[in-house]
Amino acid sequence: MHYGTRRICYLLLSLAVLSLLGISPVAAEEPTLARLAFWVPPERMDEFGKIYNAKVFPLLLSHGLTESSEKGRATVDSVFSRMFAWESPAESRKKWQSVESDLAWGEVLQHLGTTFGTSPWNGQIRHEYRLYTAPANPGRSVPSGRGTSRWSTYDVTDGLGAASVNSLYRDRSGALWFGTGGLGAYGGGVSCYDGQGWTTFTTEDGLAHDQVWSILQDREGTFWFGTRDGVSRYDGQSWTTFATEDGLAHDQVWSIFQDRDGYLWFGTLDAGVSRYDSSVSSGEMAWTTFTTDDGLASNTASSIFQDRDGYLWFGTYPDWKSRGISRYNPSAGSGATAWTTFTPEDGLANSMVSSIFQDRDGVLWFGTWEGVSRYDGQTWTSFTAEDGLASNNVLAISEDRDGALWFGTYGDGVSCYDDRSLTTFTVQNGLVENFAMLVFEDRSGNLWIGTNGSGLSRYDGETWTTFTEDDGLVNNAVRSIFQDRDGILWFGTLYGVSRYDGETWTSFTPADGMSENGVNTILQDRSGALWFSTWGGVSRYDGET
Repeated sequence: MHYGTRRICYLLLSLAVLSLLGISPVAAEEPTLARLAFWVPPERMDEFGKIYNAKVFPLLLSHGLTESSEKGRATVDSVFSRMFAWESPAESRKKWQSVESDLAWGEVLQHLGTTFGTSPWNGQIRHEYRLYTAPANPGRSVPSGRGTSRWSTYDVTDGLGAASVNSLYRDRSGALWFGTGGLGAYGGGVSCYDGQGWTTFTTEDGLAHDQVWSILQDREGTFWFGTRDGVSRYDGQSWTTFATEDGLAHDQVWSIFQDRDGYLWFGTLDAGVSRYDSSVSSGEMAWTTFTTDDGLASNTASSIFQDRDGYLWFGTYPDWKSRGISRYNPSAGSGATAWTTFTPEDGLANSMVSSIFQDRDGVLWFGTWEGVSRYDGQTWTSFTAEDGLASNNVLAISEDRDGALWFGTYGDGVSCYDDRSLTTFTVQNGLVENFAMLVFEDRSGNLWIGTNGSGLSRYDGETWTTFTEDDGLVNNAVRSIFQDRDGILWFGTLYGVSRYDGETWTSFTPADGMSENGVNTILQDRSGALWFSTWGGVSRYDGET
């Protein structure tokens, strides 16, 4: 992953732009609330409360922190918490910085860590101070930026929160959301572009953290942002932050998914997955966390998938701690019987699963580091190099219009399975390179194979055709493939993007107006404009002016 340096720009839009987003600026009828939480052994809560009143509260009061009567949501039983009210997130942050700069505060934390034994690593008691809720902040406005040529490049000077983009999401209205992130813990928040201008939300507005890894709009229209420091919920009028104090498994959230029953699922870093039930009444625990103790294959869930039968599958980060693939049956509740973990002992080719795919017949396919496994609900069948698979390390799975399955592998070509036999294509058969990173089928039924540095291969069912820099491709390392609504193919590479209309290649680089050479993803919005997320910002191409 490529990160930019810390460059944060706080931007706002006019009332008309906010109206297009469905966001109405409202007066702050309720104050901004922040929550201070301490992790304490449950059986020692009363003892901690006395020390808090004697040592902690007077110190906080001396810095202008006055407790609110608001009790807030119920926390987990190992957390002692208090709420504080502020006029704005900025005031909250300023006051808390004054507390942290006080040497006496560090001494108190060290004492509490020694007394209660809940120090994570530095001797201080584990504690968190973060925003709890905040009214929507309309802030300041700026022009939407450049846009007078075919290429419109957006960076921090135009409205994008930060140059490095971690996630891209299109909401129901057609607006585009960009989750940003930078080096280390830095980021620029989340930026929304509605076709006329940019709105960027940061911690100043109520976002939990300025490094945003995942974005989801739920069926009610509410937005959820997985960040480095908790999950933020935004309903257009206020921000609400959920963290480990509420029951979230871990504050670093990599993936978000809403299932058919409306439950929200959050894949976290090395702490399992958390399920959130928005229907639970105030004061009750709405969070349920599942870990390896419940049957989850690994505690780092990087992807979540629901099959046609309603089962949830959790693709875990392929590390050496992974035990396989996990399936969850929502109708079975939260007991042990709800979870099924499939391992090599059950027939899975390997415990480290890198790709999941369900074909048109409902059969599930799992690409692993030691072959590909087929699961029809009852029986596992695995294919490896001994069966004709190009390589045992399967990176990508796709199905063509004839129902044949294609498997892109790590360094050994691409294989086709037509339910009868496996056929492998390598450089000897016409494939330009054996490292097949992408498999893409266009509307005409042609398959395109993107490689690591040798160009593109196209297969029409009979013949392989290779395209490289010598043919007009801007660069031989292909990272993304997209076909627009007019049927034009776009190929994002390490050094620009190439457009192919079936006869002619046209290439674009920063010299043409792109923000950066490396193109990670390509998306087309409702107006027909194309968006390219790059290593140095986001570029929009309208193809007309």
